[in-house]
Amino acid sequence: MTLVIAVDGPAASGKGTIAARLAREYGLPHLDTGLLYRAVGVKVLGDGHSLDDAEAAA
Repeated sequence: MTLVIAVDGPAASGKGTIAARLAREYGLPHLDTGLLYRAVGVKVLGDGHSLDDAEAAA
């Protein structure tokens, strides 16, 4: 069995903070999807593509 905890809520509500603390408490890996989305956006723009270009983002 694999334990997965997903934290959802409005922007700036502390989701990232609580998710990181839960991961640390339970010894789980933590994936910061907000950071991932921002990194992809920066890469897409840096490569000269539009943020609407799903193929470039993939």
